[in-house]
Amino acid sequence: MGNNTPWGRGRETTIMTNGTQLNRSLSVGHIVATVGLIIGGFTFIYDLRESVAIQSFQLENVENRLERVVARTDDQFGEIMDHLIRLEEKLDAMVLPNPVFQKAQ
Repeated sequence: MGNNTPWGRGRETTIMTNGTQLNRSLSVGHIVATVGLIIGGFTFIYDLRESVAIQSFQLENVENRLERVVARTDDQFGEIMDHLIRLEEKLDAMVLPNPVFQKAQ
């Protein structure tokens, strides 16, 4: 079936059973839009993969820094406990020989 209207000249048209028309020809605009969507999809996936790689690298750096902070904090806590033990021993040495404090206990 040919359609001889000015806007459909030379194109084949099929009339569907529900009365709508389906144009069988492909225009350059459809092909360009499809290729553009495919390229855009690949670009999006590439950017997404790159972003995931950057985020995982940054996460590893943060984990390493956190481990160093925890180790440093543990070392400092150990030093603080050593100082407290020394202070406690000094206080015990000062307080226990004093007879006034021995009567109060």
